[in-house]
Order: sequence, then structure tokens, then C-alpha cells
Amino acid sequence: MNYGANANPFNKISKVMSLRYIKIIAPFMVAVYMFSACSDWLHIEPENGITVNMYWKSEQDVHAAVMGCYASMLGGTAHPIAEAVFNWGEMRADMIKSFRSINRDFEAINMGEILPTNPFTRWNGVYTTINHCNTVLEKAPPVLSIDAAFTNEKWQAYRGEVLGLRALMYFYLVRTFGEVPIVLEATTSDTRIKHRPKSSKQDVLNQILTDLNEAEKFIKKTYSNNKENKGRINYYTVKTIKADVYLWMDNYAEAIKACDAVIESKQYALIPGNDAWFSTLYVEGNSPEGIFELQFAQDILNPYYNLFRTRSLYRTNVETAEYLWPVNILALPEDADIRSDGASYKSSDGYSIWKYIGFNRSDAKTANDATSNWIIYRYADILLMKAEALANLDRGGEALTLINIIRDRANAPDDTKQNPTDQFGLTSYIVDERGREFAFEGKRWFDLLRNAKRNNYARKELLTDMAVRSAPPQKLESLLNKLKDPNFHYLPIFQTEINTSHPILKQNPFYEQK
Repeated sequence: MNYGANANPFNKISKVMSLRYIKIIAPFMVAVYMFSACSDWLHIEPENGITVNMYWKSEQDVHAAVMGCYASMLGGTAHPIAEAVFNWGEMRADMIKSFRSINRDFEAINMGEILPTNPFTRWNGVYTTINHCNTVLEKAPPVLSIDAAFTNEKWQAYRGEVLGLRALMYFYLVRTFGEVPIVLEATTSDTRIKHRPKSSKQDVLNQILTDLNEAEKFIKKTYSNNKENKGRINYYTVKTIKADVYLWMDNYAEAIKACDAVIESKQYALIPGNDAWFSTLYVEGNSPEGIFELQFAQDILNPYYNLFRTRSLYRTNVETAEYLWPVNILALPEDADIRSDGASYKSSDGYSIWKYIGFNRSDAKTANDATSNWIIYRYADILLMKAEALANLDRGGEALTLINIIRDRANAPDDTKQNPTDQFGLTSYIVDERGREFAFEGKRWFDLLRNAKRNNYARKELLTDMAVRSAPPQKLESLLNKLKDPNFHYLPIFQTEINTSHPILKQNPFYEQK
């Protein structure tokens, strides 16, 4: 898939900053590179003086701008979404540990010593993409009166895409920070900058559902080729996001409806658990199992090889790996869970995070081969989300059927097999199975928190057990005490944002200066 009008915008911008190319890709795309120098997260006006009014003249401009929304997730900001989705979903959980190049900021988060000055709490990359979506929503409609070939039907399809993408961005924000500002209009100049207070978690979730409900009315079900079907938001992506949102809101009936829409479409299927499973799903990408994937290629490599191989920042937490995949010295190699050693991690390679550095199950990639996509959603997620919803509606038998479909594909051994019938046991089983299935895919913390907070934190031990596996002994008691406070389950707002927007924007309660 090509996220630029003619080619990958990030690659070309770095080579030539010509006025011609700036106009092709939309001026606000230049801001992806300018953004890290700006102190205000709403300040994205290109510094070269080009304005959006010079740009919105044709359907091609609208298409390029929509592609720019996707491209903005890949890189260009100090903390791009492509890295944030890993960091926010894994750093607070129990799957990763520091390796040789110890990152003190990660260590602080992993141990629960989180400060508003920690750079991993910056949300600028997500709000940049939100602003790109808002810009399309504001600037594209007048093009209908300029370009006769640009029909309302075409515009509504694009509108559905950016609404779906904006909803996904706010879903990451609300799960990570809790209360956040809702920004629904574009910021295209300094005169449009407005500081905003936070909205409640419920209001953010309501806005997400409003966007998704509107998006599914008009968005396309399929695009012209496989890369677009996997790399652009479509009708079934919207349904998948809705299922995830409804699970977070404990609306199990609606979550099942959304999952069923994807299942009944017959557009997706699990990749067979054979010798080609790893390379098909994680190396080549855009497989029949993929629902939405961030698209990387030779001209814009992913950041994960650098994180896990070149810089060696993170490695697998061996204690969690052995918890999820117990070692059985009597088992034959062919009896192992295909998702364990040689897939999620590789023990003979220092417990490296293999999903993003493996060329196959035995050989590593080179740095120039870091083209693997980041999978945001895949069909296995649909099956396990439906299982979770069924379990919480006391339909445990149906939930187990879906769990076993995933386990059978993975050749999961009897060591990890359970047959719980009660909601308590099913929740534990599903959380563990999601840990095995989606290891290092940016879901672990959200899975643990979602299930722990349900029914007024009836399963808070999911978080405390996680802490026991991940925290160093000297920090464990402190972390366990902090986890008792629900406000601690969300990250602080980066201090620069508070300073810039004071007193309108308030710090998250746990991190307020006493």
C-alpha cells in the first residue's frame, strides 16, 4: 500500500523539500517532521509559510491528505504512534525487561515510579494524527464544489475512514491516560490554537462510538487490493474497533454483535499453524488473518528492529514466558506451542523479542529487512474478544469453543489447557491465552487492566500478580501499594502540556503535586 499521493511521503520529504512536493502531500504532512520542535501539541502549522488554503483543490488532494493521516502514524514525531502502541501496551505489564542498553525511562514505568516528566507519557504523535483527521473533515467538503469528479459518495467514504481512524486514536488515549481533551476541529494556524480541559472517560468513549457509528454508514467494505484492505480503515475494521470499545465498556452483547459482523463476513481467517505460519503472519504481513496493519516497507522501515536488536533495549521477561509457556523437559520439540520459543521470543538468542527481528523461526533479519507491519488487529483478536464477551454473559461453553480454536491452531499443549466453567476461571484462562497469542503486540497492559477493573475491580489480583512477575523485589511493595489506586492505572499527562495549558488542563489525579 502507498500512503502518499505518488510515493511514500516520509521518504521523499527527507530528500527534497520542494514546494511542488509539499503541495502534493498536503502541507500539514510536513508538520509530522516539524512537530517535535513545537512546544504546544496543537501547533502544527508548517514553518515555511505554506497554508492549507493552497492545497484543497481536487479529489487527488483529498486522497493524498487521507493517506497522510495513515502515514503520520509511522514516524516523524518525537514519539510516533508506531512506537507508542508498543510502549503503552507493554511497558507497564509483565512481558518485557530491560536488556543491555538500559532505558531509565522504561525502568521507571516498569517499576511504577512514573513521573509527568517521563518522555514515554508524551501523546503528541496521537494528537498529530487526530489533527490530520480533523483537517480532512474540515477542508475536504468544499472540494465538492471545485472538482466535479469528486462526488459526495466518494467524500463520505473518505469521511468514514478518517472518523474510524480518529476513533482508534482516542481509544488509545482513553485507555492510556483516562481523561483527555477531545479535539474535533482542525488546528491549521496559531490563531486556531485553543487550550482545552480534559473530558471524562465516559465522554471520550461516547465520542469514539459516535465516530464509529457514523463511519460504518458510509465506509467501504473492501478496497481495490489486499494492501489497501489491510492498511486502510474499512467497514470491518470499524466493527473490530467497536468490539474492543464495547468490551472496555463491559457491553458484552454489543461486543458480540460487532465480532459476529466480522466473522460472518468471511473476509478473514486464521493462518494455518504450519511451518509457514510465522513468516506469513509476521514477516510478509497483510495475511488473510490481518484486519488492520501499519504498513512498512523498504522506503520506511519499522522501528522495532532498532528497539529489539540494534539497540537491544528490551528482552522477554523470562518469568512471564515460563508462566505462559511452562517448560516441559519431557516434551518433544514438535509438541511445543508454535507461539512460544522461536516465535514470540527466542531463548537461544538471549530471550530476544523474536516477532520483530526473526526472518523465520531460526534466522534473524538484517536491519535493512525491518519491513514487517505492526498488526493492530487480526482475526484471532475477534475470536478471543467474542470469547471474553461470552464468558461474561455466562456462556462459558461457547467461549471455550472459541478459545480452543485458537489453541488448536497454535498446537497448544495440555500443560496450559483448562476447562473452566465459572466466570472467574474463564477470565483467567482468556487473559493467559491472550498473553500467549498476542505476546509483544501492544495488548498486554490493556488486557490486564480491562479484565481487572471489571465489576468494580473484582479481579484486581490480575494486576498484582503481574507486578509480582515483573517488578524487582526492592520495588514490589511500593508498586503493589500504588496499584491499589485506580488513578495510578493511567499515565500522567506530560508536564510540558500541563505547563503550556495551565490552569485549563489539569494533571491526572494520582500525579498531582501534593
